[in-house]
Amino acid sequence: MGVFTKQSELSVGKLTEGEIIDRFVAALADACPPFPAGPGGDCAIFPAGQERPFRVATIDSVVFGRHFDLACSGEKAGAKLIQRNLSDLAAAGATPGDALLSILMGPDVEAKWLEDFAHGAGRAAARAGLKLVGGDVCRTAPGTFSATLAVQGFAYRVLTRRTAQVGDVLFVTGHLGGSTYGHHLNFQARLAEGEWLCGQGAVTACTDLSDGLGKDLPGLLGPKLDALVDLKKLPISEAATKLARQDGKPALEHALQDGEDYELLFAVRADQADFIEATFAKTFPGTPLTALGTIAKGSGRLCDAADQQPIKAQGFSHFG
Repeated sequence: MGVFTKQSELSVGKLTEGEIIDRFVAALADACPPFPAGPGGDCAIFPAGQERPFRVATIDSVVFGRHFDLACSGEKAGAKLIQRNLSDLAAAGATPGDALLSILMGPDVEAKWLEDFAHGAGRAAARAGLKLVGGDVCRTAPGTFSATLAVQGFAYRVLTRRTAQVGDVLFVTGHLGGSTYGHHLNFQARLAEGEWLCGQGAVTACTDLSDGLGKDLPGLLGPKLDALVDLKKLPISEAATKLARQDGKPALEHALQDGEDYELLFAVRADQADFIEATFAKTFPGTPLTALGTIAKGSGRLCDAADQQPIKAQGFSHFG
């Protein structure tokens, strides 16, 4: 079973729009509240008066041929859509709220694959407390599939980029690089870690690593700061090392540039760095945490702490 089928009786093309929506909603299960709070009306209904004063929103997609291929199950593709968005909420320190889902697909998409996509999305959303309250479906050309999720969450305060200060210490969770070996389809957004970091006043900035450390770290800092990174401490994944043996590129390059790590990169005031590191380790013993380096005055560069020279690492870009 794959995304597409040549057997028309197995495709979504044989179904009406209403039948597609009914099957999809049923497969979402507990992640989809009943009408009128969920799908069925012209608009989704959101409850007023949240305890947390800040509402945040993000939007992200999965596209066939870019984020998954023919070998990917519908369940994993659906879960990835949810986790990509949850990773953005984690970077803000937010708790998931509600989401709207839009699907564009050709008539040759296999109906069972689409149901599996909904199962994967529904289970991932339910585990995180995210409610899928509405959306849209649209027919496109054969051989195409994309899904876009718009999510809102809530926070007591919001972690952002470009708010770090000179002297802050940089930390990253997990391991980096080689995500094509499976991590990009099997990761869990660091929601609990992000919410905990949000509660620590010493954390000055945060982002998630979706495009690679080489691109996302300068984005965290802004144009007037440099990151001085100890490359010997970079937490290179086993997958990056394996990939390096195959393609001849340094494992360090993969760790800096591959993207889709979905780890949290954050800055901490220097006088609280040891405390945050120790307390994080006790609170999240299963989540590796690495102190990468420090922040200095500069021009938005990623530099080697050993000689303070710029590191050539661009990370992933959709366009050029």
